[in-house]
Amino acid sequence: MHLQKVYYCIKFYMNREGYMNFGKKIISIVFIVVIGVFFYRQQQLDGICDMNYERDFSAIENLFHKGDNWYWMISDYSRKVGFSLEFMLKNKTSSQHLKLHDLITKVLYVEGKLAGFIGYYPKSPYTWQFLFLLVDQDFRGKGFAKQLLKYAVDDMVHRGAIKIDLVTRVDNARSQGLYQKFGFKKTGETEEHVLMAWRKDQG
Repeated sequence: MHLQKVYYCIKFYMNREGYMNFGKKIISIVFIVVIGVFFYRQQQLDGICDMNYERDFSAIENLFHKGDNWYWMISDYSRKVGFSLEFMLKNKTSSQHLKLHDLITKVLYVEGKLAGFIGYYPKSPYTWQFLFLLVDQDFRGKGFAKQLLKYAVDDMVHRGAIKIDLVTRVDNARSQGLYQKFGFKKTGETEEHVLMAWRKDQG
């Protein structure tokens, strides 16, 4: 719809006589195209897409500090001493010290608003680690966590994973329930954490 409007605007300006010289017409056309592209991109922000650091970091950081978002469906990784979300996302790395560029990050937009975030990376060609799964508390109860989880698992399998590991808190029963429904099984437990894994031959 927006691109169609851009077309008619360009046609209108090209057909006008005696009002604008050629140079001004070109400038106007470029301006209209830029505006059209802007609106086109804006309307694409709906669904799951690649994280763009400049566009998304501020919103993701807010998710980490909003209410109990950090607690509901995310590993305890972000509470480690010296943890820097900015370093990880800016360099797309699973490390807090090395720029490995191995972290795959996706965001979920709902009607132009960032509603969720996932992150995962390969520990080996066939074993992957699910690092982040975060859904904004304002968007819960609508199946977005399941949508993000399915997307992440499908993407990891597509990239060669036959086993996917994750870590969640012992008292985070809600997320454990979702993972179990999706085929993740408990593989271990510490005083604070539950270790879970998904296998391709069992998923």
